[in-house]
Amino acid sequence: MGTNKFNGIQKVSYQQAITQIKTGDILLCSGQYLVSELIKKFSDSIFSHVALLIYWNDHLLVLESVEDDGVRIVPLSHYISNYENSGSKYKGELYIAHHQLIDDVNFDKEKTKKMFNKAISLLNCNYDKDEVAQIIARIALNIGRHKDNDKYICSEFVETCFNEMEIKFSKDEKGFIFPEHIAADSNVKPLFEII
Repeated sequence: MGTNKFNGIQKVSYQQAITQIKTGDILLCSGQYLVSELIKKFSDSIFSHVALLIYWNDHLLVLESVEDDGVRIVPLSHYISNYENSGSKYKGELYIAHHQLIDDVNFDKEKTKKMFNKAISLLNCNYDKDEVAQIIARIALNIGRHKDNDKYICSEFVETCFNEMEIKFSKDEKGFIFPEHIAADSNVKPLFEII
């Protein structure tokens, strides 16, 4: 693992980014928090988090699954200026990517709607803390397998939503999916980094 296709991509301001982001784009984060650093180390990746982006009226929103809250929706602007109500920016890099199959002329736009209906239906589902422990056990001790349930780590949440559009991502040999798997997918194209 360890895709390098995001190396050296264009850096844009938040104000410029919001004019270019489309509903269905992907937010990939490289956090500098303790849990983020562990995720990056164990997945051999620069990415520690992945989420979906959606416009609702004039608001650019992030649909994601996070440790303390589970599946939630927050404005992308919170990552820029008030992450976790801290009054500060998210500590780390924020990358935007686009899944090119969504633009295919034969792609049914109703599938995108179906994806976001699924995402909304999962709001308030718990974060899968057990899955994180299993991933660490798999990497450190080569034990454990992924088991589907009604709890989601960030990459499981994004994968579940994209599955509604009949878009699949690869997983590791034990059935786990990390932000890296989504970032490395050949149909996921880096757009820019928000600064």
